[in-house]
Amino acid sequence: MQLFTAHYWNNYCDKRVVNNWLMHDGPYKLLLISFSYLLAIRFGIEWMRYRKPFTIRLPMFMFNVLLVAINLYFFYASFWWTNNGQDLFNFQFPSANDYSERTQQIINLYYYYQISKFIDYIDTVFLVLRKKNDHITVLHVYHHFSVPIVGWLANWMSPTMPVLGLFAMLNSFCHTVMYTYYALAALGNHRIRSYLWWKRYITCLQLIQFFILGSYGFYLNFQHYNYPQLFRWLLITQAIIYLIMFGNFYKHSYNYQSSDQLNGKIH
Repeated sequence: MQLFTAHYWNNYCDKRVVNNWLMHDGPYKLLLISFSYLLAIRFGIEWMRYRKPFTIRLPMFMFNVLLVAINLYFFYASFWWTNNGQDLFNFQFPSANDYSERTQQIINLYYYYQISKFIDYIDTVFLVLRKKNDHITVLHVYHHFSVPIVGWLANWMSPTMPVLGLFAMLNSFCHTVMYTYYALAALGNHRIRSYLWWKRYITCLQLIQFFILGSYGFYLNFQHYNYPQLFRWLLITQAIIYLIMFGNFYKHSYNYQSSDQLNGKIH
C-alpha cells in the first residue's frame, strides 16, 4: 500500500518542511520515538519495582524551570505568530507556495515548538523514578503520546495554519502555569506548600483551553476554504476527548477529596 511508503508521505507533505529531519520519509521516526516512550514507561516501572524511589528534587526543579522558560517564549512568540490573533479570522487554507520571510519564520517556530513536546517526556521519567505510578494515568500518557502525533500531522498538511498558533498560545500559557506549580512543589518547602492551593485551577485552565480549541474547530468547519477534512475533524475530536478526560480527572481528583487530601497530593 502506498500509505506505508516514504514516497507517499514525502509526495503529499508540505514541500517547505518535507526535508526537515522529523518530517522526511514519513512519520516513522516520530512513531519510533513515541512508542519508545511507551516502552520506557513499561520497563521503567518494572525496573523500579524493587528499588527505593529516587530523591531528585533539584533535577525536577531545574527541569520545571526550563519548561517554564520554554513555554513563556512560545507564549510570547504566539502573538507574533498569529499577528496578535488577527490571522485566526482568516479561514482560507494557507498556500504551500508562500516562501516569504515571515512565513519561513513561522514554519521554523512551529517546528521548534513541535520538537519541544518531546522534552515533556522527561516529566514521566521523573514519575517513574519516584515511583509515583498512580500519577501515570491514561490521561497523562495519552496527552504526552498524542500531542506530538497530532502536531506532526498538522505540520505535514501545513505548518502555517493559524490554529497552530492558537494552540501554541493556549497550551504554552497553561504549561507555564503548570510547570511553575511543579517547580515550586519540587522544592519540598512546607512554607511554600501552603501557597500551592491553586492546583485545581490548572485543570480548569486545561478545560478552558480545549473548549476554546473545540469551539474554534466547529466554527472552522463552517467558515473554512479548502481545509482538509482530516484536520478539521481531528481538531474537534481531540478537543472533545481531552474535555472528557480532563473533566473526569477534575471530578475524581477534586470533587471527592477533602482539602487536606489535596494539599498532601502534590506532584
